Amino acid sequence: MSDTDELSVLAEATRYLFQSLLLVREADLSAPTPCQDWDLRRLLRHVRSSLADVADVLAMRGFDRGSGTEPGAADGSDPVAALRTGIVDFLLASTSLPTAGRWCEIQGRSLPAKIVVYVAAIEMVLHAWDIAQACRIDRPIPSELASALLCVSPPLAEAGLAGHVFAEPLASATTATPSDQLLALFGRKPTCR
Repeated sequence: MSDTDELSVLAEATRYLFQSLLLVREADLSAPTPCQDWDLRRLLRHVRSSLADVADVLAMRGFDRGSGTEPGAADGSDPVAALRTGIVDFLLASTSLPTAGRWCEIQGRSLPAKIVVYVAAIEMVLHAWDIAQACRIDRPIPSELASALLCVSPPLAEAGLAGHVFAEPLASATTATPSDQLLALFGRKPTCR
């Protein structure tokens, strides 16, 4: 895929996440999510923290997973507003530096910067779906976006995203939509439609 494809996928992932954030109401923040034992407030803070980590990696600042702090966790700030700000910060970091030919270090592993951007897009898309589920709304991942992410996801899932960062993969039917295939690859059971 070209850099244009990468930025296009990132733009679509961002749009999907922003649209899911529009669904969140104050009363939803304590709702359970598909992420086991997490409520929506914790999930929103996690997404913000993850995007900040990826932005640091892309800016070659590295990150410390051991800190355990999620932005806004202690200060009582609005987690939706904080995540919106985090998305903008991530976009500025991911689009201000060229990714072609660059490599990034993540916990001792070297990955092409372009792949790091795709990891962030996967994080945004899967958690955008989780957010909608917590708000009791079925929002399938747009087919074109899911298909683009499926092109890069299997090796990432095998490299440790599935079963480590996300839940273990689930089987999906051969007739499953691209959305359902992507969700299953990262341990999510699609809602019956």
